[in-house]
Amino acid sequence: MSERDEEKKKQRITVGLDDFDHKVVSTMAVNRKKSLSEVVRVIVHQWIEYNPDLLKKNYDIDFKEITDKLRRESKELSIDKRLKSFEKDIINELPGFFEIVETVSIDELSKHFDAELKVMKRIIFIHGKEIKKLGLNLTFKNNIIYNIRD
Repeated sequence: MSERDEEKKKQRITVGLDDFDHKVVSTMAVNRKKSLSEVVRVIVHQWIEYNPDLLKKNYDIDFKEITDKLRRESKELSIDKRLKSFEKDIINELPGFFEIVETVSIDELSKHFDAELKVMKRIIFIHGKEIKKLGLNLTFKNNIIYNIRD
């Protein structure tokens, strides 16, 4: 499935923003070279991901229950191993990063590249061969990424 097909598959919603919120979201979109809708989607996704307790307390939404339900509804669980363009961009920046950094936590690496943790894990776990092609020998242990230099 192409990135375009994935975009079409997402549920659509329209939101209204006040001037301040719109200015913040617009600035974020320009700085990250993303669309307004993609920036809002990421904000919502991250808020949901990092606030399961508030969802339960304020909205009576059980995060785990929804996740389990979606997994059950999915007829076939498969990992899309295709390299996405933004992942390739991050991979191409890794050699420069590891020129000066020998070890880094995966959390810090995610923050450095302004990427979600699951995206960074996907890059390390699924696209290791692409990283090796660039001359890096990375290993992962206890949430730390080590650059093994010969």
